[in-house]
Amino acid sequence: MLGKGTVVLALFAMMLACMAGCSRTEDAKDVDKLTLAVTPWPASAPLYIAHHKGYFKDEGLDVTLHPYVSGHLGLDAILAGKANLATAGETPIALAAMEGKLFSVIATICEIDRAILIIARKDRGISGPYDLRGRRVGVVEGTTADFFLHIYLITSYVDPNDVTIVPIVADRMVDVLLNGEVDAVSTWTPHTIILRDRLGSNALVLHDSSIYTMTWNLVAAQDFVKSHPERIVKFLRAVVRADGFIAENPEEAKAVASTAIGTGRALFEKEWKNLSFATVLKQSLIVNLEDQARWYRKRRPGKGRATDFTHFIHTDGLKAVRPEAVGISDR
Repeated sequence: MLGKGTVVLALFAMMLACMAGCSRTEDAKDVDKLTLAVTPWPASAPLYIAHHKGYFKDEGLDVTLHPYVSGHLGLDAILAGKANLATAGETPIALAAMEGKLFSVIATICEIDRAILIIARKDRGISGPYDLRGRRVGVVEGTTADFFLHIYLITSYVDPNDVTIVPIVADRMVDVLLNGEVDAVSTWTPHTIILRDRLGSNALVLHDSSIYTMTWNLVAAQDFVKSHPERIVKFLRAVVRADGFIAENPEEAKAVASTAIGTGRALFEKEWKNLSFATVLKQSLIVNLEDQARWYRKRRPGKGRATDFTHFIHTDGLKAVRPEAVGISDR
C-alpha cells in the first residue's frame, strides 16, 4: 500500500505531466500555417530575411515558401487556392483586378529602380532602341516586363507594331536569348544578371529610369484576409522587422537573400543599389495601377472592366503594425 506522501507526489507528477502536455497542445494550436508564393529575386529579400532569421516563427507563424518564377504565377497560385499569400508587381495585379478576381494587396515591400531591363544582342545589329524595329523581342505576357517594354518603345519613338513581340515562359527567358531565338528580351533579375554575365561584351542594356519605378507587393486572397486578419498582422509585423534588419545589416541581408535566390553574391551586388525596402501602402500604387489599366485597355480594346483599385487594397493589417506607412485613403 502506498503512503499518503507517495500518493500526493504521484498526483503532483501527473498534474505536471498533464500541464506540460496541455501546454504543448496549446503551442501546436498557436502555430498558424501559411504558404507564401514568392518570386526569387532581390526585391523579395525581406521575406527571405524574415524566414531565415525566425521572425515569422516569433509571431507564431509556420511559413512555407514556394518559389514561382514570376509574380503573375504567384498571383495565380493564391487565386487557385495553392497559396495564402504571394508576391507580385503591379501589372498582374491590375489585370487580375480588371477581370474581377478576388484578392487584396496588403502591402508594398519594395520599390525598384531599373527593375526591368531590355537585354539585346549587339551581334544582331542592335546599338539602341531604334534598332529594335524589325527585331524579335521576348517577354512574359501580363507581367511588368510586358508593360515596361511597351512604354519604353513608345517613349523611344518606336512603334510597338514595328517590333515582333514573342511570348516567352519565364523559365526560358535566358535560353531564348543565348541561343538566338530572339534578338532581345525584356525581363527582370536574376535573368538580367545571368544574361549580362553570359553575353559579356555582346550584351546591350536598354533602360530609361525616368519612365517607371516598379513596386513589389504582397497579395492575399480576399477570403483569407477576411477569415484570418490576425495572421496578416503577424506576417506584416515580421516583414517590418526584416526591413529593420536590412537597414542595419545590409551585408548579411545580401548574403541571406543571394543564397535563397541562388545567385552569386558578386552578380547580386549589382542590383542591390536599385532597391528601396519599406513596408508601405502609398497612393502612388493606385496611380500606377490605373496607368497600367489604361495601357491594357488601349492594347486590348473591349478587354478589362473599369476598376476602382481601392477595392483591392487591404489597409487594416498594416495600420495595426505601422499606421504611418499607410498613405491610401479609406474607401
